[in-house]
Amino acid sequence: MKLRIFYFAYIFIISGCTSYKFEESLNDINSNKDIVIAGKITAAINQEQQNELYNNSKALLNSEVGEKEAVELMLSKSPSFQSLLFKYRGSGSAAAQEGRISNPVFSLERMVKGSEIEYGRFLSFGLLDLLTLPTKQKSSKLAVDLNDINFASEIFGAINDLRMSWLEAVASEQQLTLYNNAFIAFSANAELAKRMKKTGNMTTSDRVRQQLIYSEATIALAKAKMRKISSSEKLIRKIGLTDSESKNLIIPKELPELPKAPISIENIAKKISDRFDVKTARIEYELLLEQLGVERINSFTDIELGYRNDRIKDDGVISKKKGYELEIKIPIFDWGDLQRDTIQANLIAKQKIYENTVLAAASEFREAYQKYRTAFDIAKHYYNQIIPMHEILLEEATYNYNGMIIGVFELMQIGLEKSTAEIKAIDALQNLYTAELNLNSVAVGRKLGAKSRTTEIASNKAKKGH
Repeated sequence: MKLRIFYFAYIFIISGCTSYKFEESLNDINSNKDIVIAGKITAAINQEQQNELYNNSKALLNSEVGEKEAVELMLSKSPSFQSLLFKYRGSGSAAAQEGRISNPVFSLERMVKGSEIEYGRFLSFGLLDLLTLPTKQKSSKLAVDLNDINFASEIFGAINDLRMSWLEAVASEQQLTLYNNAFIAFSANAELAKRMKKTGNMTTSDRVRQQLIYSEATIALAKAKMRKISSSEKLIRKIGLTDSESKNLIIPKELPELPKAPISIENIAKKISDRFDVKTARIEYELLLEQLGVERINSFTDIELGYRNDRIKDDGVISKKKGYELEIKIPIFDWGDLQRDTIQANLIAKQKIYENTVLAAASEFREAYQKYRTAFDIAKHYYNQIIPMHEILLEEATYNYNGMIIGVFELMQIGLEKSTAEIKAIDALQNLYTAELNLNSVAVGRKLGAKSRTTEIASNKAKKGH
C-alpha cells in the first residue's frame, strides 16, 4: 500500500509540469520589431478576432498601400499566414505533450466458472516511462524552445517574402510607365518615318530601321505589362486578397528614393548566438543529447508494472487476491545495437552541423554586407552619375534639334538611351532594397526563401505501444 502511494505521489508531483503557452510565444514575436515591422500578429480563433482583422484590412485598402501597409495587410488577410500560425501552435503543443507521462491503463473483467464469479481489476503503467519522465520533460522543454525559434524564423521569412513581392510590384509599375512613354514616342516616330518615305524625304532602309525600333518598343512594352501583371498577382496572393479586394489595391508608382548613405555594418550586426540558424542547430544537438540516455535504455528493453486487485465470489463466500505484475521485454532477437549506432551517429552529425553553422555565420554576413554595399554603389552611380549625364546629352540634343543641327530621329535615339538608363536605374534600386532585405535576413540567420525545419522529438509512446 505504501509503495502504491509513493508511486502515485511521484507521478502527481512530476507529471503536470510541461505545457505550451502559444499566446506568450506570439506576444514575444509581436514585441520584436526586427521581425514584425508593422501591425500585429493575431491568430484569429473566434468571430470577433476575425471581424477585427477584416475591418483593419478594409481600412488599409482605402488608401495607398506602402511596404509596411502591405505587411499589415498580409497579417490581417492571408489565410496562408493564419495557417502558419496554427501549424506552429499544433507543433508546439505536440512538443509539450512529449513531456507528459502516458496515462495508466485500467482494465476490468468478470469471469464465471460454475458457481464461482471473479471480478478482476488491473492497473498498469510503463515503469520506464515513469523513471525517465524528468529527462523527457527536459527534452520536451527543449523541443518547445526549438518550435518557438522555428516559429519566429518562419514568420520573419513570410514577412520578408511579402516585402520582396511588394518591391517587385512597385518596380514593375514604375518601369511600365517608362516603357509606355517610349512606345508612344516611337509609335509617332514610325508614323513620321512612313510619311517621310511617301514624300521621298527618307530612304527605305532608314524607314525600316525606324519601324524596327518601334517593333522592339512594342515587344518591350508587352513584356513590361506581363511583368507588372505577374508581380501584382504575386503580391495579391501573398496578401490574400479576394478578386473584388484586389481591384482596390493601390501601390506607389515609384520605389522609395535612394538612401543618402549605406547602412553601417555595426548597426546591423548581431551576436552569432542570437541567430535563428545557430539557435536551431544548438537546441537540436542539445535535444538529441538529452534524449540519448532514454533511447539507449529503450533500445535494450521495456518494463511495465501492474497492480491487480481481484474479488472472488463462490457460493456466497467472498475472497480477494491482490498482487503485482511486471512485464519485461527480453532482448533475445534484437539487442538494439543498430538502434544505438543510429542514435550515436545522429548525435555526432548534429554536433558537426552546429559547429559548421557557427563557423559559416560570420562569413555569410560579411558576404551579404558586401553584396549590399555593391548594390548601393551601383544604384548611387546610376542616380548620381549616369542619369544626370543622359539628361545633359538629351538637353544638348534638344538644343541642336531646335537649331536644326540634328534631326528628330537622332533626338529620339538619345531619348531612348536615357529611357534605357532609367529602366536600369530602377533595376539597380530594386536590387539595392533586395540586398538590404537579404542582409537583414542573414544577420538574423534566416536566408530569403528558406524553409524552417520541422520540430522533431522522438515519441517513445508510439514505439512501445503504451
